[in-house]
Amino acid sequence: MQFWMAAASALPYTNDVGRRVVDTLLQMAGERKLQPHIPVLAWDWLKKRPVLTSWCLGEYPGTTENVVQMVRKLGDVGLITSYLFIVWSEGNDIFPRGFQAMLRLIKEELSGIGAAGYRSDLIQRLDDILSQFEPGSSHQQQYEELRAVLLEVDEEAMKTLDGMSHRVVILFSLLTCVRACAGCHSTFMCALPLLCL
Repeated sequence: MQFWMAAASALPYTNDVGRRVVDTLLQMAGERKLQPHIPVLAWDWLKKRPVLTSWCLGEYPGTTENVVQMVRKLGDVGLITSYLFIVWSEGNDIFPRGFQAMLRLIKEELSGIGAAGYRSDLIQRLDDILSQFEPGSSHQQQYEELRAVLLEVDEEAMKTLDGMSHRVVILFSLLTCVRACAGCHSTFMCALPLLCL
């Protein structure tokens, strides 16, 4: 695997090279005995987001629970997002336990204010996928549920942001009033004179 990764890295990047490397990576990751031997740097190829085609064999094994957990352990939200972006497609069914692991991944790793851009990216990806399904498609429901969970997590983050912004305004108001009462006339206090009223 070290030689394979070195050879792949020596090639000029094209979408075809990226597709073949990521397809091979996902196939290897789907094999438990090979997982420990995958170089950590190999996962960076996911960030290039090559489009996998129907002849790629790595998409489906790349959705097993073990692969989802392996990607999660790397602790890189950008990499997690790219991984999901790649393995989600209208032509790819997701392993049931891998699907459950993805739902947990979204709730636990893509929550919070800082992940808003990543969630938005994935929601757009799911919108694109869902627009290509025929009504009543067998695995359309999986993608609809993933989208619903992303929206739920996004809504929770926005509620947190709204709550924080009110607290921050109140805190600044109190600080300004305290400084004004103490006779301190700072530029900040002058910029917000009505907060003390």
